[in-house]
Amino acid sequence: MTRPIDRLLWPSLALATVPFLAWGVAPRAGVFSVLSPVRLVALASLVKLTLLGLGFLWSVHARRALDSANPVRPAWTLLAGGMLSTFIGQAGLAPYQLTGHPTPFPSPADLFYVLAYPLIGAALVRFVQAYEEVGYPIGTRGERALLVAVTVAVCAALSVVVLRPVVQADLPPLDMALSALYPLLDMALLVPLALLLRTTWHFRGGSVGTAWVIVLSGFVFMCAGDVLFAYFTALGAKGLDPYVHAAYIVSYGFIAAGVRRHLALASS
Repeated sequence: MTRPIDRLLWPSLALATVPFLAWGVAPRAGVFSVLSPVRLVALASLVKLTLLGLGFLWSVHARRALDSANPVRPAWTLLAGGMLSTFIGQAGLAPYQLTGHPTPFPSPADLFYVLAYPLIGAALVRFVQAYEEVGYPIGTRGERALLVAVTVAVCAALSVVVLRPVVQADLPPLDMALSALYPLLDMALLVPLALLLRTTWHFRGGSVGTAWVIVLSGFVFMCAGDVLFAYFTALGAKGLDPYVHAAYIVSYGFIAAGVRRHLALASS
């Protein structure tokens, strides 16, 4: 991959993330009297919209690069739908974030954020099915059942630990439900992610394996962002705000970068 956007993507992602980590670590530093929280939130909104837009467009192009009979094609359609739904959700919050007004929660944007999860989950399942159809080593049914059972058990245990402070918080019912729902949806995504990780482990060191590791890492950061957001909203932990933005920026950036690598492979 030698196009300028490929050379600039990773440095740009790092450059976009560093200010938010610095804001979290040293919020009283002099630089943040100029680069104020209001301006940082506006910057975060623009960066997220850009990365989500790129992820959507590259997913569409990855789909178009494949033959109509390719079993992976529907998976890219679903993933593109998930990225578009997340983009619309972020676009619904952008007018508040770009003008310095408090971001509402819950809001109509949450409908699109929530809709993205089943689309992305269906895409991941379809990738696993497509790899099975073309003969990739995805393991026996017994091995996959065991992996799913272990993943579900681990996610259930993590959910209890992570969500206990959220459900114990004094919040309106809808606020609490949404605060808990996002991490739960992330945990649900980890099941097909685990199956994909098992398959892509056989490609480690290669272009396909690297592309999937990047994409899957993006979903892990999305889970971290949703957990931090739940704590931010439910517990009023305002100091987590910079890390929430950083986690989402890294998540969307990794997903976009991984999709871009898949596009390059499909187009070669």
